[in-house]
Amino acid sequence: MKKLSDRELKTLDEELFKFRGIQRTIDLRRLELTTRNPDSQGGPSIGISKPTETIAVKLADDPTLKFLEGFKEIVDKLLANLIDEDKEIFNLRWQYPQLRWEEIADQKFMSRATVYRRRRIILEQYAILKGEL
Repeated sequence: MKKLSDRELKTLDEELFKFRGIQRTIDLRRLELTTRNPDSQGGPSIGISKPTETIAVKLADDPTLKFLEGFKEIVDKLLANLIDEDKEIFNLRWQYPQLRWEEIADQKFMSRATVYRRRRIILEQYAILKGEL
């Protein structure tokens, strides 16, 4: 297994900040796809309209929605695999307070080296689930 560089760790770190609002983003995208836009309607159509089927196809085929749901699924798997201490670090960093690593070390009464070690472990597990490692 290759070791992640500092730059790759920073990129993965920044990526996980998007998880905080992912459910809202998914809901907004679904709303965009399911809402009928009267401006996009053409003239009178010939044939039978199937609005439910049309919406289902839009939801199933939308690449943006697939990406967002895939990202959420990967992070949910990551959280399920983490030990309780790492989950707490995850929440402090990428969920509500969004603390810096030094602040997490102070709050958890850990050395900075320990927090950075835990960070590397969390981000490596994320990279494995994502398929980058």
